Amino acid sequence: MGIIIKQSIKGGIWSYLGLLVGYVNVGVIMPNFFRTDQIGLMQLFLALSTLFSNFSSLGFTGVIHRMFPEFRNTKHNHHGFLFLLVSTGLFGFVLSTVAFFLFKDKIIAANAEKSPLLVEYIFLLIPLIFFRIFFFLLNNYNKVLYDAVTGAFWNDFIHKIINLSLIILFSVSVIDFREFFYGYLFSLSLPVIPLITVMYRRGEFTLTPDFGYLKKPLVKEMIIVAVFGLVNGLSGVVTTNLDKIFINKYLSLSEVGVFSVCALFATVINIPSRATANISTGILAQAWKSNDRNKIESIFKKASLNQTIIGTLILGGIIVNLKNIFQILPEIYSNGKWVVVLYSLAILIRVSTTTSGNIIITSKYYKIQSIIILSQILVSILLQIILIPLYGITGAALAVLLTIVYRTIVVLGFIRHKMGMFCYSVKHIFVLIIAGIVTFCIYKIPDFEMLIPNILLKSILLLVIYSLCILFFKISAELSQLYIVVKDQICHFLKR
Repeated sequence: MGIIIKQSIKGGIWSYLGLLVGYVNVGVIMPNFFRTDQIGLMQLFLALSTLFSNFSSLGFTGVIHRMFPEFRNTKHNHHGFLFLLVSTGLFGFVLSTVAFFLFKDKIIAANAEKSPLLVEYIFLLIPLIFFRIFFFLLNNYNKVLYDAVTGAFWNDFIHKIINLSLIILFSVSVIDFREFFYGYLFSLSLPVIPLITVMYRRGEFTLTPDFGYLKKPLVKEMIIVAVFGLVNGLSGVVTTNLDKIFINKYLSLSEVGVFSVCALFATVINIPSRATANISTGILAQAWKSNDRNKIESIFKKASLNQTIIGTLILGGIIVNLKNIFQILPEIYSNGKWVVVLYSLAILIRVSTTTSGNIIITSKYYKIQSIIILSQILVSILLQIILIPLYGITGAALAVLLTIVYRTIVVLGFIRHKMGMFCYSVKHIFVLIIAGIVTFCIYKIPDFEMLIPNILLKSILLLVIYSLCILFFKISAELSQLYIVVKDQICHFLKR
């Protein structure tokens, strides 16, 4: 767990800083200076480019996660693995471009009246998809080289710093929305450049092929893994991006903006788990290769417990400050309160099983993951079609929650049945009880007029009381050890 914890902390720092900037961007400034349809356009472009980049990878991320250990050889440039990656990305981009022009007219006709901004800028999707494809592929490749930090720094932090600068310029009328949107797309596309630069400086960016290493059995296995990986790669992105597409379809681009702003407050729960899931993939693949089941089960249980502890704390912080959140936002966002709550619950459930998907993907059962994900996508589509027309953006959030509940039951049931592993324990229940009691008590504290001091007071009270309870009952050995290390460092600093 040493590498995982180290990378999690580093990646988490940049992700949290980026999240903080993102909250300032989308949660504070943009709702007060941008129209909801303008915010919706940015979120829809992000969703579409994410879906296209995942599809256009043609399942090669599955090859990266499962088969890179077969290629890993620094002296021989990993036997031309990067050449295969780039070639796949280029071919996938060509397919995406063809698909775009085939459906372009239908997309324009469907959005001409309710979402004219989308029609105006739709052609900018093509270059954005190109850059996002290669960031997606290269970032996953860089992760199995045990670097989960570089991508997080540029994609989660620098991208949002650039956006903040653009938002400020727009808010003071130095630039108009068209100039802002071009800058926004540039900041989304930029992270692939420093990612390539870092890999090149490490001597790990070479496009020299090694066709001699590609024996027929290996190529056959890569194709099979890629086919199933194409489906596997759609899991997370479909759950978190399909809702925006269906909201635009059944409601409007403006409602996409309202939903996206409200859902943003819930995504903070997901941040601590991202670096853990990213760096654990390569380690799990190596553990399966050596059949070290004890190591796999240890990662599964520890990651689940620690992410549940952290995620529940953040969920509590959202609930005790729910009224304050909607005092910050303009009145038009007030119908999104249940979006925040339902979306937060969905993400908490997902992070509590943060390594479950990676365990299946890197195992011999990786094909089953494709069946699970296909069923998940179908469930998600069905729920969106039923619930959005009935309940609007609240229905979209409910669909996400029910989809994640479905996936969790199926995935954990499979891992338990086939591998004899289960991540939940009595400690998880204990965590939820502690969090529920502490959150309820702090929520009942009367609010006072000063908004920021009110948020700080409730947040600090929740953090201190909840953390003390977790440490007192010694629920997590890792967090208790981290507390001791931090305390010793602080004491050492004060004595200097």
